[in-house]
Amino acid sequence: MNQMFSHSSPEAGTPAQSARLMLTIICGAQFLVVIDAVVLMVAGPALAQAFGASERDLQWVFNAYALAFGGLLLLAGRAGDRLGHRRVFAAGALVFALSSLIGAFSQSMAMLIAARALQGLGAAMLAANSLALLTLHFPAGPSRLRALGLFASSATVGVASGTLLGGLLTNYFGWSSVLLINVPLGLVMAWATARARGHSESGVASAASMDWAGAATATLGFGALTLGIAELAAPTRITFMLLAIAVGLLVAFVAIERRSKAPLLDLGVFNFRPVAAGNALIFVHSAGPLVMLFFGSLYFQQVRGLEPLETGLLFLPMALASIAGARLAPVVMGHLAPRLVTSLGFAMMGAAALILTGLPVAPEPFVVASAIAFAIGGFGSSLSFVCLTEAATSSVKAGEAGMISGLVNTSLQMGCASVLAVILAVATAGASAPLDIHASAFTTAAAILFAGAAAGFILLPGKSGR
Repeated sequence: MNQMFSHSSPEAGTPAQSARLMLTIICGAQFLVVIDAVVLMVAGPALAQAFGASERDLQWVFNAYALAFGGLLLLAGRAGDRLGHRRVFAAGALVFALSSLIGAFSQSMAMLIAARALQGLGAAMLAANSLALLTLHFPAGPSRLRALGLFASSATVGVASGTLLGGLLTNYFGWSSVLLINVPLGLVMAWATARARGHSESGVASAASMDWAGAATATLGFGALTLGIAELAAPTRITFMLLAIAVGLLVAFVAIERRSKAPLLDLGVFNFRPVAAGNALIFVHSAGPLVMLFFGSLYFQQVRGLEPLETGLLFLPMALASIAGARLAPVVMGHLAPRLVTSLGFAMMGAAALILTGLPVAPEPFVVASAIAFAIGGFGSSLSFVCLTEAATSSVKAGEAGMISGLVNTSLQMGCASVLAVILAVATAGASAPLDIHASAFTTAAAILFAGAAAGFILLPGKSGR
């Protein structure tokens, strides 16, 4: 019998204080996982100086995290279904804290890269089980929508504030402080998770019930895919070999799952249209927030000559608007159909990208144009993400919360890597000047986002169901 939590709502059976604590922990974990994916970007020059690292070495500081994180999400989610989501979540917080401590005191780039890979494992354990815990503590309805709103805003704020926090810590306390700050946060999170009672656990599944063949092919397949996509910026023969290996492993994974009695991923969930469409649109959703942050950060620093701290401050309208969008999403979803809410969010992100295409030639003050674009894009990003997450988790059954959560996070992680790689390839194909590359990148992102708006209107349900 699988170790699971009961499906009682916070209002009905869980003390309000415990429910609020669990939601705070979940949102904190999401913020921590997201922010650590970007916070070290600002510390790149300091790392190069400390270790005499090359650009290739610095790339592996980020690749090692992404490789472990993207490859282990499905396995971490299913492990939560088998062993208990709170237990795996708390263990992930401890792994994250330990790996951050090792990374902060690294004596070489090899040691730092290994610590970042271990950090990716902890992040996968946290991310895959945080959404699972949310869906189990907050059944479908208004309470879940409010919780998803806070969950979505914590992720967007994490991305938007990553450069600001990284700049502050690196400037005043050195690059190691970027990692050291995770240690007390991870320990507190593990302790608080153990304290957040309210859902009993009912048995432990046998380790033999785990789909180890599926776990191996999925982990290696998604890991190879993540690495191959990361190398597409400067492709070599090895890049295409990695992508071919990834395709082969993932095809094998699908074949294994079709025959497995206890699959890592029950492919039958894709027969439920909102789940299939929700995950597909989550895959392309990053064309909004990620592209705005990535190319916006480069534009502000390379073209406008701003400092990392100043750049981080310019992203505050995006963070604030994303919070507003996440808080208003449940209200909007109570009146409009999911397809309309999603299409509206994607269209707003597309409009923001179009505004940003004019930044390279925008007259002073360029801050006004960027603030308007980031506010529109941030609001649309949260609005659509809450709706998509609700759709993608709408079929959660007992014993499948971790699987669905791992699937959603895998779609998000693979989408971030793939969409950025595609936009980089398109933007650099016909342009060499930084201004032209930035304009082309935002134009490509706008096209993807408007296509996503159309797809959302066609694929998602036409009725809210509430």
